Amino acid sequence: MKLLRTLWDGLRVVALRPPRVNPVEIGPDTFVALIVAYLGVALALAMVEVPRPWTFVPYGVTTVLTDSLLTLAAAWIVMRVMQRDGILWGVASILLAATIAASVVVHWPLGWAEAALARNGHFVAAFLAEIVSGWWWLIVVFAFARRLAPRQLGYAATAGILGFAVSAGMWWWLPALPLLTTAKEVAPTAVVTTAPESPSDDDDNGPDDTTPTFDAEQVIYNQQNLLDEAEAKLKPQTPGVVDLYVIAFAGDASENVFRNEAEYVEKLFGERFGAAGHVLVLENSAATVDTRPLATLTNLSWALDDVAKKMDPAEDVLLLYVTTHGSRDHQLLVDLAPLPLDQIGPDDLADTLKTKPAIRWKVLVVNACYSGGFVDALRDDSTLVITSAREDRTSFGCGADSDITYFGKAFLAEALNDTTSIPQAFAQAKKSIDAWETADEDEHSEPQIASTRSIEAKLEAWRRTLKPGTPIPFAPAKAQP
Repeated sequence: MKLLRTLWDGLRVVALRPPRVNPVEIGPDTFVALIVAYLGVALALAMVEVPRPWTFVPYGVTTVLTDSLLTLAAAWIVMRVMQRDGILWGVASILLAATIAASVVVHWPLGWAEAALARNGHFVAAFLAEIVSGWWWLIVVFAFARRLAPRQLGYAATAGILGFAVSAGMWWWLPALPLLTTAKEVAPTAVVTTAPESPSDDDDNGPDDTTPTFDAEQVIYNQQNLLDEAEAKLKPQTPGVVDLYVIAFAGDASENVFRNEAEYVEKLFGERFGAAGHVLVLENSAATVDTRPLATLTNLSWALDDVAKKMDPAEDVLLLYVTTHGSRDHQLLVDLAPLPLDQIGPDDLADTLKTKPAIRWKVLVVNACYSGGFVDALRDDSTLVITSAREDRTSFGCGADSDITYFGKAFLAEALNDTTSIPQAFAQAKKSIDAWETADEDEHSEPQIASTRSIEAKLEAWRRTLKPGTPIPFAPAKAQP
């Protein structure tokens, strides 16, 4: 009963109401019981937030334990400043109960609202939600300290600031480990199917040999390890600097042209654009199934979440480069025979980009036939969307005999080796592609761009601190032994 009364008092304190329990009557046993309750609440919130199937992260328990110890330290400071010796466990228990209550009624709903507002472009409202979520605890600690000695306003202000600095401010600089993550594995299927027919941009070029040279089931089960290895290589962002993080996605394994582009993206942005350690490649190729994660919708979702945790979602920029075949009904081909993989539509890609924490600044490049059909689903005030073709047009340069697509050559290999401005690189690439298609007497693909002042200002801020490297000549990906 004492535990329940203390939890109720924690809710009252968060609502800036006085606690009813006498701190003198509370001992260390209640504090320990509250730690267990805190762990249970944190686990329940994780079960609501994290998609199934779940994997329990034992190290995530240290997040709860560390927060509890910081709360104990803050309680000691409040007790000493307010000159109320002998009630340490009472003060600590009430503050820990308030921490539990705040996580449920303040931080969780405001965090959800902040992410939803940011996704819909309401960044001022999202910022206000973040301010309220982060600083409400200062008001709570101050109000509680004042209850301990109502006439000592100055002492209460000091106790509130110091207690907040220890229990919350210091916590901002410590790593918060999750209790649950989504299990990074896909159940194997007993039915082996043939990959869907490639909507090849060049009908006269047949697909490369897709006879499997790997154990399909082993490849599926190895995805978690490959993603973990790729995530471990990602470097954290630099505070105060706009960092660029890059994900390259090569969807179709039947032609090496897509693998070539994805691996060139890694080299180009890593060496010329200062993104070394900030690039993650997903690709479908029989030659790299043991060394790189597959380019699948599920892996892309996990990779985006991993990158979102490494970068500062409000400060840094994500560049996603997708290269594969596209169909008239705006589906991106995802193919590695004999694995039955899901294709990607505009809404699928848009939903996958809703990471947690939400990544605000994005450059999204879709290089595929009919890729203009992705523009409306992906555009917002803080996103630059580039596609290699209009929604009703094909693009060119893929096929078994090609090393790089027209768009990849014009945008990556030529324009971005000439300028560090992504919008300017697109303009140059569009002119080059138009000239090539005119010479070949092809119907013009008409690459598309959807931009805003906000994202272009952010990209200029990134360029101001960028020290570009020398141009990186294109070369096809190396053949595997």
